[in-house]
Amino acid sequence: MGAIQVSVFGASDIGRVRKNNEDNFVVCDLTTGEVEMSASLRRHLLGPRGTLFMVADGMGGEASGEVASQLCSVTVPKRLYENLKSVAKVSETNFVLMLREAIEYANQIIYQKALANANYKGMGTTTTAAALFGPYLFVAQVGDSRAYLARNKVLVQLTRDQTFLNYLADIGAEMPADPEKDSRKSILTQAVGTSESVDVKVTYAKVCQGDQMMICSDGLYNMAKPEEIRRITTGPDDLPAKCKALISSANQGGGMDNVTVILAEFSGPGLSPPPPSGEVTFKQFREEDFQAPSPTEK
Repeated sequence: MGAIQVSVFGASDIGRVRKNNEDNFVVCDLTTGEVEMSASLRRHLLGPRGTLFMVADGMGGEASGEVASQLCSVTVPKRLYENLKSVAKVSETNFVLMLREAIEYANQIIYQKALANANYKGMGTTTTAAALFGPYLFVAQVGDSRAYLARNKVLVQLTRDQTFLNYLADIGAEMPADPEKDSRKSILTQAVGTSESVDVKVTYAKVCQGDQMMICSDGLYNMAKPEEIRRITTGPDDLPAKCKALISSANQGGGMDNVTVILAEFSGPGLSPPPPSGEVTFKQFREEDFQAPSPTEK
Protein backbone atom coordinates (compact mmCIF):
# COMPACT_ATOMS: atom_id res chain seq x y z
CA MET A 1 0.00 0.00 0.00
CA GLY A 2 1.44 3.37 -1.00
CA ALA A 3 1.66 6.43 1.20
CA ILE A 4 -1.33 8.68 1.86
CA GLN A 5 -0.62 12.34 2.56
CA VAL A 6 -2.97 14.31 4.83
CA SER A 7 -3.05 18.12 4.94
CA VAL A 8 -5.41 19.59 7.51
CA PHE A 9 -6.43 22.86 9.16
CA GLY A 10 -9.24 23.82 11.53
CA ALA A 11 -10.64 27.01 13.02
CA SER A 12 -13.44 28.08 15.36
CA ASP A 13 -15.10 31.48 15.86
CA ILE A 14 -17.56 32.80 18.42
CA GLY A 15 -19.68 34.48 15.71
CA ARG A 16 -21.36 37.87 16.08
CA VAL A 17 -24.11 37.19 18.65
CA ARG A 18 -23.14 34.54 21.21
CA LYS A 19 -21.38 35.39 24.48
CA ASN A 20 -19.21 32.28 24.48
CA ASN A 21 -18.00 29.64 22.03
CA GLU A 22 -19.60 26.26 22.73
CA ASP A 23 -17.96 24.60 19.71
CA ASN A 24 -14.81 22.50 19.91
CA PHE A 25 -12.79 20.63 17.31
CA VAL A 26 -9.90 18.19 17.39
CA VAL A 27 -7.58 16.43 14.93
CA CYS A 28 -5.69 13.37 16.18
CA ASP A 29 -3.04 11.22 14.53
CA LEU A 30 -4.27 7.89 15.90
CA THR A 31 -0.89 6.26 15.31
CA THR A 32 1.19 8.74 17.36
CA GLY A 33 -1.57 10.20 19.58
CA GLU A 34 -0.65 13.76 18.56
CA VAL A 35 -3.55 16.22 18.89
CA GLU A 36 -1.98 19.70 18.85
CA MET A 37 -2.34 21.49 15.49
CA SER A 38 1.43 21.74 14.99
CA ALA A 39 3.18 21.82 11.60
CA SER A 40 3.82 18.06 11.87
CA LEU A 41 0.10 17.34 12.24
CA ARG A 42 -1.03 19.92 9.68
CA ARG A 43 0.83 17.91 7.05
CA HIS A 44 1.47 14.25 7.86
CA LEU A 45 1.61 10.81 6.32
CA LEU A 46 -1.36 8.66 7.31
CA GLY A 47 -0.24 6.12 9.89
CA PRO A 48 -1.45 2.50 10.14
CA ARG A 49 -4.09 3.48 12.73
CA GLY A 50 -5.49 6.41 10.79
CA THR A 51 -6.34 10.04 11.58
CA LEU A 52 -9.42 11.43 13.35
CA PHE A 53 -11.10 14.78 12.57
CA MET A 54 -13.93 15.84 14.86
CA VAL A 55 -16.30 18.78 15.45
CA ALA A 56 -18.46 19.02 18.60
CA ASP A 57 -21.12 21.72 19.00
CA GLY A 58 -22.22 21.98 22.63
CA MET A 59 -25.59 22.94 24.03
CA GLY A 60 -27.11 23.58 27.44
CA GLY A 61 -27.57 26.63 29.65
CA GLU A 62 -24.78 29.04 30.60
CA ALA A 63 -21.35 27.51 29.91
CA SER A 64 -22.39 23.86 30.12
CA GLY A 65 -22.49 23.40 26.33
CA GLU A 66 -18.84 24.39 26.31
CA VAL A 67 -18.13 21.79 29.01
CA ALA A 68 -19.89 19.04 27.03
CA SER A 69 -18.15 19.74 23.71
CA GLN A 70 -14.76 20.11 25.42
CA LEU A 71 -15.21 16.82 27.31
CA CYS A 72 -16.22 15.10 24.10
CA SER A 73 -13.31 16.42 22.06
CA VAL A 74 -10.84 15.26 24.72
CA THR A 75 -12.48 11.90 25.48
CA VAL A 76 -13.18 10.53 21.98
CA PRO A 77 -9.63 10.75 20.52
CA LYS A 78 -8.02 9.54 23.77
CA ARG A 79 -10.37 6.57 24.09
CA LEU A 80 -10.05 5.63 20.40
CA TYR A 81 -6.25 5.96 20.44
CA GLU A 82 -5.94 3.76 23.54
CA ASN A 83 -8.32 1.11 22.17
CA LEU A 84 -6.53 0.95 18.81
CA LYS A 85 -3.16 0.73 20.54
CA SER A 86 -4.34 -2.27 22.58
CA VAL A 87 -4.75 -4.57 19.56
CA ALA A 88 -2.04 -5.93 17.26
CA LYS A 89 -3.99 -5.67 14.01
CA VAL A 90 -6.99 -3.52 13.21
CA SER A 91 -9.53 -4.32 10.50
CA GLU A 92 -11.93 -1.76 9.00
CA THR A 93 -14.82 -3.30 10.97
CA ASN A 94 -12.92 -3.21 14.27
CA PHE A 95 -11.87 0.36 13.56
CA VAL A 96 -15.50 1.45 13.10
CA LEU A 97 -16.65 -0.47 16.19
CA MET A 98 -13.94 1.28 18.24
CA LEU A 99 -14.83 4.69 16.78
CA ARG A 100 -18.46 4.11 17.71
CA GLU A 101 -17.52 2.86 21.18
CA ALA A 102 -15.36 5.96 21.84
CA ILE A 103 -18.39 8.20 21.18
CA GLU A 104 -20.64 5.98 23.34
CA TYR A 105 -18.01 6.20 26.09
CA ALA A 106 -17.93 10.02 25.83
CA ASN A 107 -21.74 9.96 26.02
CA GLN A 108 -21.53 8.14 29.36
CA ILE A 109 -18.89 10.53 30.77
CA ILE A 110 -20.94 13.64 29.85
CA TYR A 111 -24.24 12.10 30.98
CA GLN A 112 -22.81 11.11 34.38
CA LYS A 113 -21.24 14.54 34.88
CA ALA A 114 -24.60 16.20 34.15
CA LEU A 115 -26.34 13.89 36.65
CA ALA A 116 -23.78 14.64 39.34
CA ASN A 117 -23.89 18.44 39.04
CA ALA A 118 -27.11 20.48 38.79
CA ASN A 119 -25.24 23.24 36.90
CA TYR A 120 -24.68 20.82 34.03
CA LYS A 121 -28.21 19.40 33.87
CA GLY A 122 -29.31 18.76 30.28
CA MET A 123 -25.96 19.54 28.70
CA GLY A 124 -24.96 17.73 25.52
CA THR A 125 -23.07 18.11 22.27
CA THR A 126 -23.23 17.13 18.64
CA THR A 127 -20.36 14.95 17.49
CA THR A 128 -19.30 14.44 13.92
CA ALA A 129 -16.11 12.38 13.85
CA ALA A 130 -14.59 11.51 10.49
CA ALA A 131 -11.65 9.12 10.50
CA LEU A 132 -9.41 8.25 7.57
CA PHE A 133 -8.30 4.62 7.88
CA GLY A 134 -6.41 3.51 4.79
CA PRO A 135 -8.37 4.76 1.77
CA TYR A 136 -11.68 4.79 3.67
CA LEU A 137 -13.23 7.81 5.34
CA PHE A 138 -15.58 6.61 8.09
CA VAL A 139 -17.96 9.28 9.41
CA ALA A 140 -19.64 8.77 12.79
CA GLN A 141 -22.39 11.25 13.62
CA VAL A 142 -24.66 12.26 16.48
CA GLY A 143 -26.59 15.51 16.00
CA ASP A 144 -26.37 17.93 13.09
CA SER A 145 -22.73 18.90 12.59
CA ARG A 146 -21.98 17.93 8.99
CA ALA A 147 -19.25 16.17 7.02
CA TYR A 148 -18.74 16.70 3.29
CA LEU A 149 -16.42 15.31 0.63
CA ALA A 150 -15.38 17.55 -2.28
CA ARG A 151 -14.36 16.11 -5.65
CA ASN A 152 -14.41 17.74 -9.07
CA LYS A 153 -15.69 21.05 -7.66
CA VAL A 154 -18.73 19.25 -6.23
CA LEU A 155 -19.44 19.13 -2.48
CA VAL A 156 -21.28 15.99 -1.31
CA GLN A 157 -22.81 15.79 2.19
CA LEU A 158 -21.88 12.48 3.88
CA THR A 159 -24.11 12.98 6.93
CA ARG A 160 -27.81 13.55 7.55
CA ASP A 161 -28.90 16.07 10.16
CA GLN A 162 -30.49 14.24 13.09
CA THR A 163 -33.29 16.78 13.54
CA PHE A 164 -36.97 16.60 14.37
CA LEU A 165 -37.83 17.83 10.87
CA ASN A 166 -35.88 14.97 9.24
CA TYR A 167 -37.53 12.54 11.65
CA LEU A 168 -40.97 13.78 10.51
CA ALA A 169 -39.88 13.26 6.89
CA ASP A 170 -38.76 9.71 7.73
CA ILE A 171 -42.12 8.74 9.21
CA GLY A 172 -44.03 10.29 6.29
CA ALA A 173 -45.55 13.20 8.23
CA GLU A 174 -46.73 16.31 6.38
CA MET A 175 -43.80 18.65 5.75
CA PRO A 176 -43.83 22.46 6.03
CA ALA A 177 -43.94 24.52 2.82
CA ASP A 178 -40.53 26.07 3.59
CA PRO A 179 -38.44 23.60 5.65
CA GLU A 180 -35.48 26.02 5.81
CA LYS A 181 -37.55 28.47 7.87
CA ASP A 182 -39.14 25.84 10.13
CA SER A 183 -37.93 25.97 13.75
CA ARG A 184 -38.00 22.15 13.95
CA LYS A 185 -35.00 21.93 11.66
CA SER A 186 -32.79 22.95 14.59
CA ILE A 187 -34.35 20.61 17.19
CA LEU A 188 -32.04 17.61 17.56
CA THR A 189 -33.43 14.09 17.94
CA GLN A 190 -30.28 13.09 19.84
CA ALA A 191 -27.03 14.50 21.20
CA VAL A 192 -24.01 13.11 23.06
CA GLY A 193 -24.57 13.28 26.83
CA THR A 194 -28.28 14.08 27.00
CA SER A 195 -29.46 10.52 27.62
CA GLU A 196 -28.02 7.25 28.85
CA SER A 197 -27.50 5.75 25.41
CA VAL A 198 -26.81 7.15 21.96
CA ASP A 199 -27.25 5.74 18.44
CA VAL A 200 -24.08 6.59 16.48
CA LYS A 201 -24.76 6.63 12.72
CA VAL A 202 -21.79 5.70 10.51
CA THR A 203 -21.39 6.28 6.78
CA TYR A 204 -18.28 5.77 4.69
CA ALA A 205 -16.71 6.68 1.36
CA LYS A 206 -13.59 5.54 -0.45
CA VAL A 207 -11.30 8.55 -0.80
CA CYS A 208 -9.46 9.35 -4.05
CA GLN A 209 -6.38 11.44 -4.85
CA GLY A 210 -7.11 15.15 -4.50
CA ASP A 211 -10.30 14.71 -2.47
CA GLN A 212 -11.05 17.26 0.21
CA MET A 213 -13.09 16.77 3.37
CA MET A 214 -14.94 19.40 5.36
CA ILE A 215 -16.58 19.04 8.78
CA CYS A 216 -18.52 21.98 10.20
CA SER A 217 -20.97 23.01 12.90
CA ASP A 218 -24.43 24.31 11.92
CA GLY A 219 -23.15 27.85 12.51
CA LEU A 220 -21.56 27.59 9.06
CA TYR A 221 -24.24 26.00 6.88
CA ASN A 222 -27.16 27.88 8.50
CA MET A 223 -25.50 31.26 7.86
CA ALA A 224 -23.46 30.92 4.65
CA LYS A 225 -25.12 30.11 1.32
CA PRO A 226 -24.49 26.55 -0.01
CA GLU A 227 -23.00 27.86 -3.27
CA GLU A 228 -20.62 30.14 -1.34
CA ILE A 229 -19.51 27.23 0.87
CA ARG A 230 -18.88 25.10 -2.23
CA ARG A 231 -17.03 27.89 -4.04
CA ILE A 232 -14.67 28.58 -1.13
CA THR A 233 -14.07 24.93 -0.25
CA THR A 234 -13.24 23.87 -3.81
CA GLY A 235 -11.31 27.07 -4.64
CA PRO A 236 -7.53 27.50 -5.11
CA ASP A 237 -6.63 29.00 -1.69
CA ASP A 238 -4.67 27.10 0.96
CA LEU A 239 -6.55 25.44 3.83
CA PRO A 240 -6.05 28.21 6.47
CA ALA A 241 -7.30 30.85 3.99
CA LYS A 242 -10.33 28.70 3.12
CA CYS A 243 -11.22 28.20 6.80
CA LYS A 244 -10.95 31.96 7.38
CA ALA A 245 -13.12 32.72 4.31
CA LEU A 246 -15.80 30.21 5.36
CA ILE A 247 -16.02 31.69 8.87
CA SER A 248 -16.11 35.20 7.42
CA SER A 249 -18.95 34.18 5.07
CA ALA A 250 -20.99 32.79 8.01
CA ASN A 251 -20.43 35.98 10.00
CA GLN A 252 -21.43 38.14 7.03
CA GLY A 253 -24.58 36.03 6.73
CA GLY A 254 -25.57 37.00 10.28
CA GLY A 255 -23.11 35.15 12.52
CA MET A 256 -25.98 34.04 14.78
CA ASP A 257 -24.04 31.03 16.09
CA ASN A 258 -20.51 29.82 16.78
CA VAL A 259 -18.78 28.65 13.59
CA THR A 260 -16.31 25.77 13.41
CA VAL A 261 -14.74 24.15 10.38
CA ILE A 262 -12.07 21.52 9.66
CA LEU A 263 -10.72 21.12 6.13
CA ALA A 264 -8.46 18.26 5.02
CA GLU A 265 -6.92 17.29 1.67
CA PHE A 266 -5.87 13.77 0.78
CA SER A 267 -3.24 12.79 -1.78
CA GLY A 268 -0.48 10.29 -2.53
CA PRO A 269 0.05 6.93 -4.27
CA GLY A 270 -1.92 5.07 -1.57
CA LEU A 271 -5.14 6.49 -3.07
CA SER A 272 -6.74 5.71 -6.44
CA PRO A 273 -7.28 8.48 -8.98
CA PRO A 274 -10.89 9.72 -9.02
CA PRO A 275 -13.29 7.81 -11.30
CA PRO A 276 -13.87 9.31 -14.78
CA SER A 277 -17.37 10.40 -13.68
CA GLY A 278 -15.87 12.27 -10.70
CA GLU A 279 -18.84 11.04 -8.68
CA VAL A 280 -18.63 10.64 -4.89
CA THR A 281 -20.40 7.54 -3.61
CA PHE A 282 -20.97 6.84 0.08
CA LYS A 283 -23.15 4.48 2.06
CA GLN A 284 -24.21 3.40 5.51
CA PHE A 285 -21.55 1.26 7.17
CA ARG A 286 -22.35 -2.46 7.27
CA GLU A 287 -19.93 -5.02 8.70
CA GLU A 288 -20.52 -7.39 5.78
CA ASP A 289 -19.07 -4.82 3.34
CA PHE A 290 -15.63 -5.47 4.86
CA GLN A 291 -15.73 -9.22 5.44
CA ALA A 292 -13.20 -11.24 3.45
CA PRO A 293 -14.91 -13.54 0.95
CA SER A 294 -14.69 -17.24 1.81
CA PRO A 295 -12.52 -19.40 -0.53
CA THR A 296 -15.62 -20.70 -2.34
CA GLU A 297 -16.77 -17.14 -3.17
CA LYS A 298 -13.56 -16.10 -4.89
